[in-house]
Amino acid sequence: MKVYNKIINKLNKFITLKNILLVIIIITILLMIPILRVSFYTHPSADDYSYGINTANVIKNEGIMEVFKGTIKTLNEFYSTWQGTYSAIILFSLNPSVFGNNMYFLTTFIIIGLLFIAMYYFLKQIINKFLKCDKKIFWICLLALFLLFIETMPDKCQGLFWWNGASFYMIFLALEFLEWGLLVKRYFLGEKTKLNYVLLSILIAIIGGGNYVTALQQIIILALINIYTLKNKDKSAICLFLIAGLSLGISAMAPGNATRQAMLPKMNPVKAIILSFAWGLYKAYIWMTPLNFEVLLLVTLMLFQTYKNAKIKFNHPIIVALFAFCIFSAEFTPTLYAQSSIGEGRMHNIMYISYLIFSLITLYYIIGSIRNKLISTGIFSKDADKLAMDLIKNNLVLIVIVISGTMILSIFINRAEMTSYSTNQILKNGMAQKYDEECKERIKILENKDIKEVEFKELTVHPYPIFNNEFDPWIESWKNLPAAKIYNKDYIVLVKE
Repeated sequence: MKVYNKIINKLNKFITLKNILLVIIIITILLMIPILRVSFYTHPSADDYSYGINTANVIKNEGIMEVFKGTIKTLNEFYSTWQGTYSAIILFSLNPSVFGNNMYFLTTFIIIGLLFIAMYYFLKQIINKFLKCDKKIFWICLLALFLLFIETMPDKCQGLFWWNGASFYMIFLALEFLEWGLLVKRYFLGEKTKLNYVLLSILIAIIGGGNYVTALQQIIILALINIYTLKNKDKSAICLFLIAGLSLGISAMAPGNATRQAMLPKMNPVKAIILSFAWGLYKAYIWMTPLNFEVLLLVTLMLFQTYKNAKIKFNHPIIVALFAFCIFSAEFTPTLYAQSSIGEGRMHNIMYISYLIFSLITLYYIIGSIRNKLISTGIFSKDADKLAMDLIKNNLVLIVIVISGTMILSIFINRAEMTSYSTNQILKNGMAQKYDEECKERIKILENKDIKEVEFKELTVHPYPIFNNEFDPWIESWKNLPAAKIYNKDYIVLVKE
């Protein structure tokens, strides 16, 4: 025991919170390098052209200062003929490639940057301000969760390297995190400023015009906030709830939705709700991987010191767990109802990330509830509680080593599924560079004003996780026509050998 204590004491002097944070910062930077490098080899594809026609042509013919003319025109066209998600349509029309093909790399930078900023703001309100946790612990938790989300998201192609798919979901998830941070600041930290309320109102209206997963989830969260504020007779959340409902209504009632819906199989709403819970159970099972559980457990242990002075009573663990599961399951309802499916991988990315957030909240709450129960029943005295906290604090090094070791093992076993590994592989084997060269050869042809009839050969490489939805062998394809209009071609067609 003396030998063990000596070893732990020596390790504690070296492996401090400051050094742990330094290591995770270095790891974050190193892992981001291949992901961001690959972004420079990405190119627009499919819907990027469809929604970028008007803005690209306005910039080309009238200059960049008139770009919003193209945006408004795109909004009018698609709202009337295809979909009502007004905020998303505006984002789609402003994809980086409309300002120049060499700007498309900004897609990945924008998605990763916005997600990080939003997570920082949201978790700062929770961990740093509400739970009054040490800043170093806050940064460790933030970076651990951020890396987990980026590295393990289900569909990296559509989540990080394709503007249309990534902006529709990841950007609105980031905006929702900002909204949650503002809600915590107002209703749990008591900072009820006019600026806070204005920002909340604007964010809610924007999110309501985005994808239906975050728009519906927003309404559920605001409904719960209204229930929570009833005891304080604070009616300010009612207006926020109404803005959310109105914005979703404007999106859902768009004429274009009827056109789109006619092409898709619709599901009975009751059946859609029931199946949402079934899918919620299934995804909760397969998404709680050993690595995910280890990261959530590490974050919870980092926050263990906050239980002693927590403002939360932890009296309703079952209710909290059920609410968290219901909110998560509700994310499957919109597409089940509208399309009789659970949607594409880009949608699963935000479901996955929100699931991990809800799982962390549930895990933290349940452990707090168990701790309080043991103390109140006398099984676990306050002295024992202090002993447990001291035990975790004094053996934090050992805990970090054990959990980190199992995390490293999990990462090694599943390394092919990690974003940084897969991006590094296509950089090493030259597939990303080859793809970039072939796409640039196509751009030269498209930008050549003397060539009006364009026949492309198939790309020889499709490096994962770079997104590419190839042109079609028929001229009238929805993927070919928009690109032809942007570059003023008679037609574009894919010729298969």
